[in-house]
Amino acid sequence: MAPVAEVAAEPEAEQPEGEYRTMFATHAALFAERLKDRFAKKIYGRTPHRVLRIDEPEGPSTAGGKLARQPISLVPRKGTAPTIVCGWVDVARKEAQLRGHESVAKRYEAHHGTPIDIAEEDYERCIDDLSEALIAGGIKVRVIIPEEPAARPASSPAPEGGAQGFPLWMVGAAGATAFLLGLMMGRMTG
Repeated sequence: MAPVAEVAAEPEAEQPEGEYRTMFATHAALFAERLKDRFAKKIYGRTPHRVLRIDEPEGPSTAGGKLARQPISLVPRKGTAPTIVCGWVDVARKEAQLRGHESVAKRYEAHHGTPIDIAEEDYERCIDDLSEALIAGGIKVRVIIPEEPAARPASSPAPEGGAQGFPLWMVGAAGATAFLLGLMMGRMTG
C-alpha cells in the first residue's frame, strides 16, 4: 500500500460527474478504496463470514479534515448480521484507533444482547492485517483496550432529599448573583 501522498496523484475513484471533493475528502476516499481493494478477498470468522469495510467520507468536503474520521467495521459478506465496529481512521491526521477483541465483545453484547460471533483469533488476525495495511499507508495506529469503570455497589443508598449535585459553575453563579443583588439593595436603601 502506497503512502497517502502517492495516493493523491491517482485518478479519483467513482467520482459523480459535477461533484468535486476537497483535498482531505479525496485522500480519505482514495485511502478507503485502496483498503477495500487490499481486503477484497480476505474473510474473517466463521458463519457469518465477515469482510472489512471502511466507509468513505460523506459528501464532497470534510471541513478541512475535521470530519475526516472514517469508521472501520467487519460486516457480513452475505446475509444479515450486526456490524462489528473495529475502530476508525483519520487520513487527514494520519492516525487510526482500533479496538481490541475484549472491548469489542463487551460493546457488541451490551448493544445486541448476544455474544459476539467472531472468535478472538479471527478478530485479532483482522486487526493485525489492518494495522499492517494502515502503517504501510503512513497511518499511526493505536490499539485501544479501554479500562472498564469501577463497579458500583449493587445496593447503593438513595440520595437524601435536597442533595441534587448541581454543577460547581451554577453554584458560583447563584452565589455571585445573590451577592450582587444584596449589594444593590444595600445601596438603594442606604
